[in-house]
Amino acid sequence: MKLIYRLFSFVILVAAFGLQHTQAQTEQEIQAELQQALDNFAKSYQSLPETKNKEAVLSFFSENATSNIFVFNITGRSRVTLPSGSVRDFAGYLERIVRSSKIELTYDIQKVKYTYLSPKIATLVYVVSYETKEEDGIWVKGKETVTMALEKRAQDWKVVHYTIMQVEDEKLKGTCLCELFLSEVRGGEVVAKTTIPSGRNYETKFDNFEMRMVGKEQRITVGSNQFARKANNELVALEAEGEKKIGIVENDKETVLAIIKDYLYKDSCARLKARTN
Repeated sequence: MKLIYRLFSFVILVAAFGLQHTQAQTEQEIQAELQQALDNFAKSYQSLPETKNKEAVLSFFSENATSNIFVFNITGRSRVTLPSGSVRDFAGYLERIVRSSKIELTYDIQKVKYTYLSPKIATLVYVVSYETKEEDGIWVKGKETVTMALEKRAQDWKVVHYTIMQVEDEKLKGTCLCELFLSEVRGGEVVAKTTIPSGRNYETKFDNFEMRMVGKEQRITVGSNQFARKANNELVALEAEGEKKIGIVENDKETVLAIIKDYLYKDSCARLKARTN
């Protein structure tokens, strides 16, 4: 009887060890599946501007997936994107990328920081280094911390919820803010206060626009730069090599804004928001 008991106990121990080993192998297989899915997602998303295959990116998400996306810009201010937090909003964002003629994306998964694994559900926390260059010149670099909840459906893992904390490290070109102090009469002076992105922060520039009429042309002096607004409203920069066309303007305000956006700070301003005092 003791021999039978010992034999039975040995069988139980062997079975338990075998079960634990099988479970460990199963977790390794799950880990490999999730890593492959994550790599495929990153590849599909980064190549979207070339492939235009929005459905390939959306195939990693459940049709009812939800999201929270927070963005901290280089000033430390935060905003929430994707208004309703649904996959439809994300699909709309992908559609804008597809329709853009010139945009470059870099989406480099640096490290998976945490995983919770089971045969049917999993959570991942990973860090991404991203870079976006858009067709209008906006260029942003930063880091994302992403949390994903996934469910195993048939043979595929589907994202059912994701949270993104995006932090801008550098903004080399973006939206500039301009505050204008206009003279009451044409031919006077204009002072412009312009805030421009400059890497890890914003810089504020002050420029004084001196305007006077020379015959039928309006001459504009900004520091050491000279400009002319001709009788046909063509605005040009008067450079040592000759005239450089900037654009067509209708009034003093348009003249100042065109010089700021398309000449003085063209390497920093993809868009310009203006306010007149």
